[in-house]
Amino acid sequence: MKKTLRKILAGCLALSMTVGAAGLGACGNSDIDSEGNVIVTMSIMNSTNENPGWLAMIDAANEVLKRDGQKVRIEPEIIKTDSWDNYYTKVTSNILGSIGGTIGRIAESHMPMMVDKRQVMDLTSIRDELVATGEYDASSFDGVAKNGGKYYGLPSGTQHMVLYYNKTLFDEYNADNPTARIEYPSDDWSNASTFAEIRDTAKKITDYYTAKLGANKKKFGLSAGPYLAYAGMYAKNSGGVNIFDANGECQIASQPFYDVYDWFTQMLVTDKSMPNTSDTQTLDASARFLGGNIAMIIDGVWQMHDICEYTENYEIGIAAIPVSDKQYTSYSTTFTDRFWAARNSRHPEEDKIALKALMSKEAITAVSNKQIGGIPIRTDCVDNYFEAIKGTKLSDYVDVVKNGIANKVNVPYSTYYNIVDQQINQKMSVWINGNMTAKDYVDFMADTMKKGMAGKL
Repeated sequence: MKKTLRKILAGCLALSMTVGAAGLGACGNSDIDSEGNVIVTMSIMNSTNENPGWLAMIDAANEVLKRDGQKVRIEPEIIKTDSWDNYYTKVTSNILGSIGGTIGRIAESHMPMMVDKRQVMDLTSIRDELVATGEYDASSFDGVAKNGGKYYGLPSGTQHMVLYYNKTLFDEYNADNPTARIEYPSDDWSNASTFAEIRDTAKKITDYYTAKLGANKKKFGLSAGPYLAYAGMYAKNSGGVNIFDANGECQIASQPFYDVYDWFTQMLVTDKSMPNTSDTQTLDASARFLGGNIAMIIDGVWQMHDICEYTENYEIGIAAIPVSDKQYTSYSTTFTDRFWAARNSRHPEEDKIALKALMSKEAITAVSNKQIGGIPIRTDCVDNYFEAIKGTKLSDYVDVVKNGIANKVNVPYSTYYNIVDQQINQKMSVWINGNMTAKDYVDFMADTMKKGMAGKL
């Protein structure tokens, strides 16, 4: 990879002396190896834990390309950041400069901006070809990657939210409190635990470990990110709607949202059973859960690999997302990240060939073997994904994960959504630290969303 990069840079320098900047772009995207293969560079975000899965996928895709006699090979470009926002900025810069990856993977939240800015290639022909086989979940191609009847991204897998809990911490509490036992959270999506039950459990666990270990070593009962991306899920679980009603009107300033954020406030401010921004400054909630410092966490299936690898001897369970009342079905926020191809690539056909290889059964199987990438969008790879889980400490919860797929809540991402999300997050610490009421914060969320919809941010 380093030798290839030196060769590209040397060639580009020589070419730029005669044809200028345009030559640099052409050179930067037209590398051919010693065997005559066009090298397609694929951008992926740096993740120590996920990279083995994506690199295995690239290796498998290259074997498919070689088997099929395609003179195309994929090489990874790992962008050194674990922030999707920073990654998107880097990808955008690379596209503008005609350098770096001509294909890549992007979070669903950033796909609308890539489409709106005309940065990505029309991949409708590949989508139609794949769907026509009947081997793919056709619905996974829709959503944010579709615009004007055309498709500008291919799904890399679907991810949804679940509630993970540390059974060992529950068991320790129950051993010392035989007359005031707590139950594991419900794994039934049609009969999930209520907000009140989860709050009560979180408070008992927090109080127990604070008394046992001291305030400086306290263990929190729950972490449940009160972010805009999850707000629709919580609102649906409270009898409300997912951000917008059927007419596209923002419904954040409604009772279900007030109830949800009041629930958060009770745990963050009153009970102090959820970590606040100060508590997660040096170690985020996911890392705290892995280390046994948080008893329950609402997070995505993308965490399963880390939970299997890094929770040591802790026993872990998976449950449904809580609801405000037993009358409501439990819903789960779902994400579908995308593969893209740069619109200004100098080898668009080779990019498409590479993407088709990444969508092959062999490539999808390779990444799902690592419990990476979420639920495969190719139907004959789904069982393999769940079989891979059966070989881990989460083997007893395969059906819980499967059943969560049925009640999906898609985040209504748009070109303005990320700006709205950023402004809401900037205000979040004021509320979390008790300097703003839940109602005021929800009203701020609603007002910010309406300004975003009106193009006033």
